Amino acid sequence: MGCAAMNTGPYSNEKVQRYIETEFVPLKSEVNWKNRTDLMKKFLIKWTPTFLVQDSEGKEHERFVGFVPADDFLARLGLGKGKVFFNQDRFAQAIELFRSVAEQHPNTGSAPEAVFLLGVAEYWKTNEVKALRRIYDTLIAKYPQSEWARRAHPYSGISPD
Repeated sequence: MGCAAMNTGPYSNEKVQRYIETEFVPLKSEVNWKNRTDLMKKFLIKWTPTFLVQDSEGKEHERFVGFVPADDFLARLGLGKGKVFFNQDRFAQAIELFRSVAEQHPNTGSAPEAVFLLGVAEYWKTNEVKALRRIYDTLIAKYPQSEWARRAHPYSGISPD
């Protein structure tokens, strides 16, 4: 999996750097706003820093732009890696990563999305419709104001039993 990385701010955090180095193939590119580089054009880079999480074929699965504190950064990387597995129908690995993001980074902006995708991945893996109801219940309990709680609202009609 590929990921663009920086050497300053939270991206220089030892835990962040270790995670990037062990789980991703980082790529850092030059930026020239007056004469945009080929990579800037190819990946539609409009602001820095821009981070992309891609699979081994170069398909983008996650993108985030701008300053991200270390905990949020780790959560976004975990979410991105989980999305790679999810999109490759590797649901067990996706579930593990989405659960990890939700549990280890509960106060980040990525946590509600991880909860949502965790339930969807569980549904795809098991065909158990109650996994969708658990998404709704968890999001309403922990993140009631999130857009992910609103997205899960259709699952509120599924019986919890």
